[in-house]
Amino acid sequence: MSAALTILLAEDDDLVRQIAHETLSGAGYQVVSVADGRAAIEALPQLRPDLILSDVRMPRCDGFEFLRHVRRSSDDRATPFIIVSAKADSYDARTGMALGADDYITKPYQPDDLLKTIAARLERSAMTREVVQQQQRFLGRVLPHELRTPLTGIVGYADLMVGLGESGTTLSPAELADYGRNLRQSGYRLLRIAESLALWSWLEGCQQASRAGNPPEIIYQAINGDEIYARCRDWAAAHGRTADLEADLSDGLVSVPSEGLEVAMEHLVDNACKYSEPGTPVQVRGRATAAGYEFVVVDRGRGMTSEELEAVGVRRQLGGKSASPQGMGAGLALARSFAELGGGNLRLTANLPEAGITARLSLLAAPSASVSAAS
Repeated sequence: MSAALTILLAEDDDLVRQIAHETLSGAGYQVVSVADGRAAIEALPQLRPDLILSDVRMPRCDGFEFLRHVRRSSDDRATPFIIVSAKADSYDARTGMALGADDYITKPYQPDDLLKTIAARLERSAMTREVVQQQQRFLGRVLPHELRTPLTGIVGYADLMVGLGESGTTLSPAELADYGRNLRQSGYRLLRIAESLALWSWLEGCQQASRAGNPPEIIYQAINGDEIYARCRDWAAAHGRTADLEADLSDGLVSVPSEGLEVAMEHLVDNACKYSEPGTPVQVRGRATAAGYEFVVVDRGRGMTSEELEAVGVRRQLGGKSASPQGMGAGLALARSFAELGGGNLRLTANLPEAGITARLSLLAAPSASVSAAS
């Protein structure tokens, strides 16, 4: 059984503090109540609460100063902070939010409203902590492996070329072409990692802005079937899988975030090639639909379990760890984040009873007026 979450309650009104304490305790929270901001600050080092609920107007140290202290603290700055203000004073709510409060509630409030507000903030906090932990795992364990392989190849071939040059030995045209191909492949892999990391950072920034009420820029982007087919051949060729590619792609016009469409599609094809055996088909289809456009990639690889399909999240790796240096979950999660940011989605299904998975990237259609204007 998990331990109860701890809430620090700062309220100078004895009756309000008692009612709030009983309400929160009755809901299963561990509550520590204090009568002013100074007492709340003194309690923080030992308490480390999961959430803070603070009145604005308090003696000794008001809620604003308490909030400033929390947001300056390296240990507590990420703690969800809900301010409580009088219903008639909207200035308190605006000032609190400007200082970094996560939410506010006006009093007198109903117990149900208080509990719903706290539950929503705790849920958001848990999601944020999980994302941060995944980022740390990705940066600490996955990224070094992602970078090491191509960098080792580049350094290795550079050392060979330096050694040959110093000994006065020249390369034959065939050897020179082979060195060039390997260096290009390693460089391309590094470029792809850089593009993916840049898109990851941009998508997360857009998601945070959206939660704050600032949605990302959405553009109308034409999908040219012939061009996407050519890119699919390039992506398959990087794995030596050109002969396995079966593609059928039509044109379309979609409404998507301003960055990331090609990177998202590339990850789906890349995963299909990487996690299926050479000689098995990699099928890629693209069709305009009533809702927009659907990009479908089917492979006959080892697939994923239903739990793994459900668990694809930002940078989460297959089975909790990378199945290869680059892992499967990261690319799929990137494509899903891109799709959802634009109102679309990514659906993953197992090809039962056969092997492999089917990935369906659904994108929204551009408005009909835009379609007419573009044609």
